[in-house]
Amino acid sequence: MLYAKVDQQGIIIDVSTEQSEDYNKLVAPNDPNVERILEAKISNTEAQGMLTNSDSDMMRVLEDLIDLLTQKRLIQFTELPIAAQKKLLSRKWVRGLNASNDETLINEISTDDSDSFI
Repeated sequence: MLYAKVDQQGIIIDVSTEQSEDYNKLVAPNDPNVERILEAKISNTEAQGMLTNSDSDMMRVLEDLIDLLTQKRLIQFTELPIAAQKKLLSRKWVRGLNASNDETLINEISTDDSDSFI
């Protein structure tokens, strides 16, 4: 989401990804004024980085959507193409590895009473 800062005449003078007192008007990224401002602010490298982050976030959304649809039995996992099944299973396996590492770190912190937060 993009939020715009407007001048006294209501003309967009800047945009931000975070809403604030100055940036309080929700705007579409395809608005010509917004596009002009974004082009001036973002280099090609930054834009590519933003797209890469967006792609990985979108992939996670799709994974969660497929999980939800299969849990509700609206689709069967085996109905997906084999290549998609393999990719989804490998990503789930890798996320499982990372999740188990995170749990280990949480358990280590919670069992250490010497540095209690309370």
